[in-house]
Amino acid sequence: MPASPPLPPAGAALPPRRFTDLLRHGRYTFTERELMEHLRMTYRTIKQREADPSTLTIAELLRVADLLNEPVQAIIAVVLAEVQAEGYPTVGTPSS
Repeated sequence: MPASPPLPPAGAALPPRRFTDLLRHGRYTFTERELMEHLRMTYRTIKQREADPSTLTIAELLRVADLLNEPVQAIIAVVLAEVQAEGYPTVGTPSS
């Protein structure tokens, strides 16, 4: 039997979850078709939202929360943290 990966050292910070991690590496595993059908998005749109989660709509966030069986607040928190950390441009913010 293969060995389990080593556990991070005690007190080590876990890397922050990203939106794409929620869809691809969460508790559930979905095929591309399942994601497309449940989220009501094309493959291209899903890829665009993964690349720039700041473009997610409220309706899309609600569908993601439903798909993952997580509170929408948890999904929004992950997306917001990623957007703030990555410095994605936000609507209404003057560009320099």
